[in-house]
Amino acid sequence: MLQKREKVLLLRTFQGRTLRIVREHYLRPSVPCNSPLCPQPAVCRNDGKLLSSDVTHYMIPDWKVVQDYLEILEFPELKGIIFMQTACQAVQHQRGRRQYNKLRNLLKDARHDCVLFANEFQQSCYLLRERGESMEKWQSRSIYNAATWYYHHCQDRMPIVMVTEDEEAIQQYGSETEGVFVISFKNYLDNFWPDLKATHELCESILQSRRERENESQESHGKEYPEHLPLEVLEAGIKSARYIQGTLNVNKHRAQIEAFVRLQGASSKDSGSVKVEIVRSYVPCQISLPTLAVWDRGLVFFPPQLFVYNF
Repeated sequence: MLQKREKVLLLRTFQGRTLRIVREHYLRPSVPCNSPLCPQPAVCRNDGKLLSSDVTHYMIPDWKVVQDYLEILEFPELKGIIFMQTACQAVQHQRGRRQYNKLRNLLKDARHDCVLFANEFQQSCYLLRERGESMEKWQSRSIYNAATWYYHHCQDRMPIVMVTEDEEAIQQYGSETEGVFVISFKNYLDNFWPDLKATHELCESILQSRRERENESQESHGKEYPEHLPLEVLEAGIKSARYIQGTLNVNKHRAQIEAFVRLQGASSKDSGSVKVEIVRSYVPCQISLPTLAVWDRGLVFFPPQLFVYNF
């Protein structure tokens, strides 16, 4: 019997407004597990692609592993991979359609021993997000809960290895359930695929690239543009007329060098606008929202937003 739930989504528009969207979410007592060890294949309706029967374990990647190491997961030598619906949706929302389509093609390819498990539609696997819980923590908790259910569903006959980059998840879930192991992706490759040199080299390259990006981010913090002013300073500056408040609009014909500030309360651009010159890869203004203008390869991206400009 289906169980009905309601999922509440809070979406922010380009105008800064927050929309509350409620969607119906139906849970089923059984969804395809796509495992040859399934005790009730007719109930699960395992009509499609099945996992290989000659593997020593099933591997379930966390959402972060799917995002960062998808190129490694595409190696046909890696077998018995179960992609959770939660991880796939995280890739779609955070990495875009291009990488999501790569993941879909991987699941469809008969040469790769991997399947999709719709954990968010299974009654025993679906978890509500707790109040104050971050999206990342909920995703990891949902994937681990689904991994535990999958292990018991296969009658404890196949060990499950959940790989994650979250150290807290490793500490919390590592020894919680017998037969379900939680380790880092690098440790997984070192222990289960030590002779697969290509995956180790690619993993090291990805880790090195991540470390370089983190170092560049730390070095450039506060140096490429002025830091945000505290909210109370902005409010005081507006009251004292040191700052003006308005909406930033970039000239689409001269996006690299020109933008206009629409002052609050002005009826037209001509009667209430301030011209802004774009210099040295940033606009000389103080953004009141927690995002800065992005300068990338000669293009400037300025979503219309409220900001404060300093004369």
